[in-house]
Amino acid sequence: MIYFLFLNHPKGEKLYKMPSEKEKMARRYFSSGDMIESDVEIKGKIYRATIDYGVFSAMTNFDCFNCLDTCCGDAPSKFSDATRKLILGNIDEYNNLTKNIDILEELGYERKSIEESIQKDDLMIPEDHIGEEIELCTCAFRPNNSTTLCSAHSICLEKGMEASDILNHKPLICNLWPIEVLAEEDLSMLYITLPDDFTNGFTIEDYYNKACINYEYGTGASFKRTNPEGFHKNDYRPLIVSYQDTIKNSFGEKCYEKIKKKLIEEEFVSEDEFYAERQQLIKRY
Repeated sequence: MIYFLFLNHPKGEKLYKMPSEKEKMARRYFSSGDMIESDVEIKGKIYRATIDYGVFSAMTNFDCFNCLDTCCGDAPSKFSDATRKLILGNIDEYNNLTKNIDILEELGYERKSIEESIQKDDLMIPEDHIGEEIELCTCAFRPNNSTTLCSAHSICLEKGMEASDILNHKPLICNLWPIEVLAEEDLSMLYITLPDDFTNGFTIEDYYNKACINYEYGTGASFKRTNPEGFHKNDYRPLIVSYQDTIKNSFGEKCYEKIKKKLIEEEFVSEDEFYAERQQLIKRY
């Protein structure tokens, strides 16, 4: 099995290939738990998926604007042409947020070579400076030296883009995080879940230090001590509610409706929880 969302990661197979012990745990889990099967449409391709639907009722709060964790700090993926075009078309705003152009110019690069790097290099900067002079993901920035946010997302918001357009301009893993997608090596079946007490042994992300998906941790004193402005108990919502735009646009409307219907049938969530409000995806910091 492989970690599907990491297939395009710069580290390649050494990251996306699942260790054998974790694979055994995953196979046991997906063969014994309550699952549904559905077609999912990801980036225009149809896959068959086994979905751990119960986790979509998990209480979540994606309050990225009041979190000091560096979830967006790692270079997550080789960037797509859509992301490169967005950055090049808004290069001054990109630089105002990330300072990456300024950094490279201080290192002796000319603007033309920097733009060529954005067009061709996997992570839009010369490889020698990844994790060194430019420590974060090349789209990440820290307003007021605090939380870590995405410059591509921010540029999309400033341009008034809808949810589907925002998702198209960001790597898939950034859109779906912290949802986990495992897969057979031939991609004949995907397995969709979320880190929690039962899956933490085989997921890449660690449930126990993720306030956005761990209600107990996010509302506890130790986390609130360093993140006092956010993560209030009343702000947590079921994943299917807080991520409804993301799920619809990443897995397809039919998949979203199938998960939603099952959760309502099983009384994991109620219909009245699907109220109309601005989703996290289109909020501004």
